[in-house]
Amino acid sequence: MTGVLRVPRLAALAVITVLVTAASLVSFAESYRGLYLWAGHHGLSGVWAAGFPLQCDVFIAVGELALFVALADRWSPRSRMSAWMVTLAGLAVSVAGNVGHIAGHTFADRATAAVPPLAAASALAVGLGVLKRVVAARHQGTESPAASATPVPAVAADAESAARAALTASIAAGNPISQRALASRFGITRTAAARMHREISAEANGSHPQAKVSPA
Repeated sequence: MTGVLRVPRLAALAVITVLVTAASLVSFAESYRGLYLWAGHHGLSGVWAAGFPLQCDVFIAVGELALFVALADRWSPRSRMSAWMVTLAGLAVSVAGNVGHIAGHTFADRATAAVPPLAAASALAVGLGVLKRVVAARHQGTESPAASATPVPAVAADAESAARAALTASIAAGNPISQRALASRFGITRTAAARMHREISAEANGSHPQAKVSPA
């Protein structure tokens, strides 16, 4: 990110945060009002009517927050299903309650009543999506370029592989490591060291006929 774009980017993120927060608050407030009226028209009053909207809209927020965590932690698609089900169920009930409380039956009236829960869900989705991408970009930026560019040297898979590589190099240099030193240095058994000596010596003699030792 260049210095020229850094300040406008921060300003854009700040504006997005303010707009998403304002839209979420207003949308949930409007949805709460619609569900409160619905409860009042269907036999609930007092504290019961006041608490009824929370049974619906809270699941929209909880479901979308769970989806954000699922994306950030890379849950499997199957594990995300429960979060999707909670979000969609809360949204469906909220829309039904907001639409059901109005007296008008025209499409415009019902569409207007359905806007608050849909707007609340959309605002949360946009805000959480932006937050996820900002966090991911910052995490990538904190990685050391030098560390990622430097190749990692190959290491032996186990002690025997390391011992085999060292013995091969010592035989090629004309100063083979003894069986005892090989076993002591790499923590392998004397039997394994002896077998390694036989195999690698045979390979070296096979590839260099002139190095074969004549029997006495």
